[in-house]
Amino acid sequence: MDSKKIGNLIYELRNKNHLTQKELANRLLVTSQAVSKWENGRGIPDIEMLQKLSEIFEIDISELLTGSIKEKQDDKKGKTKKIGLALLIVGMVVLFVMVGIMFITSSSNSDFQISKLASDNELFRIKGIIAYNNNKKSIYISKVDYAENEEEKEYLNVECVLYEVSGNIEKRISTCNSQNSGELGQTFTLSELLENIELNVDNYSCSCGVSACNQLYLKINAINKKEETVTYNIPIELENSCVKES
Repeated sequence: MDSKKIGNLIYELRNKNHLTQKELANRLLVTSQAVSKWENGRGIPDIEMLQKLSEIFEIDISELLTGSIKEKQDDKKGKTKKIGLALLIVGMVVLFVMVGIMFITSSSNSDFQISKLASDNELFRIKGIIAYNNNKKSIYISKVDYAENEEEKEYLNVECVLYEVSGNIEKRISTCNSQNSGELGQTFTLSELLENIELNVDNYSCSCGVSACNQLYLKINAINKKEETVTYNIPIELENSCVKES
């Protein structure tokens, strides 16, 4: 997923619908800073926001994810009829069939399907999506919340690493450090450090026809003042998954 293309499309649609950032934010129940962040390509809306945006702008979620509006069906039908008539006149039936096949294939490849990511963990809640079509898969984790109710310890920094597990093999596929890293010994709670964590894998390699292969998990490394590392491993659940054939 290209965050800049998605942001440009949200900007264009907002202006086309004569909405200010604040007005759009109010309809989405988020801050205007969140809308500004999306439009500037510094983040991607989560699945709930994508659904709301698609309803407000009356477009498909797949169009938001690709950052471009698909040609309307009526226009497609009109163009197809004109092409068909021209090809019939010149007797190029074979070419007409080939163009039709190419058109259908191109259309299906551009349609993204979406699966949600989640965590079944008493300490952490994760929100994210996998968007995929016949050509590529993208993973986006938009939120990592620390759910512990006890008094939180403080840390200098936190690193999040997304892994894929296949049998005994672990593959690191993305990493992110907190933007609230400590300066001159400044410390933060784990909730504060995770507040701005986002992971975006634009081209997730997997041969499966569904959303993801094998198993994903998120490793959180929290570093305290003594430069000791506290590690949490969080399994990630997928709506759809498959096992890659050996």
